[in-house]
Amino acid sequence: MPNLLRRFIALSLIAGLLAACGDSPATVDAPGADRSEIRTIDSDGFSTMLESARGNVVLLNLWATWCAPCLTEIPDLVALERDLAERGLSVIGISLDDADDGELVQSFRDEYFPEFFTYHVRDDDWYALLDGFAPNWPSVLPTVFVIDRNGELVETLVGGKDYEAFAAIVEPRL
Repeated sequence: MPNLLRRFIALSLIAGLLAACGDSPATVDAPGADRSEIRTIDSDGFSTMLESARGNVVLLNLWATWCAPCLTEIPDLVALERDLAERGLSVIGISLDDADDGELVQSFRDEYFPEFFTYHVRDDDWYALLDGFAPNWPSVLPTVFVIDRNGELVETLVGGKDYEAFAAIVEPRL
């Protein structure tokens, strides 16, 4: 199947999901879409977001503004996505800052990592968000979940990593 046809089908599926969800913040942006606004996400939105990301290899990064190792690895994640997006890599951040700190998260991300596609937890129950997806998550930040093209969690990276470590895990899956 030609690459252009595959992209058309993928964009059509994403558009269908967007239409079905109304103004829900729970979908992954289509390529080239405006990623400037950080949207909130809850358990239902998390499931929808994962489903809409199928077909790509996803690095799902849990981070917070107060987490120094998180802030060190985010530029490498952004660079890796820039380098490998055409091969099917998506990097998605979820800020676990307090739910009422949305403006702080938005301004922080805008100042330091404007290209980093990020959601922000809608409520402070992180465990509800991740319970069905990664029930054994050790509650350590940063954590990066590696999700294959079929939407399966294949690896969990805990603690700060760098570009080379992420690339070594991702490239064989692309």
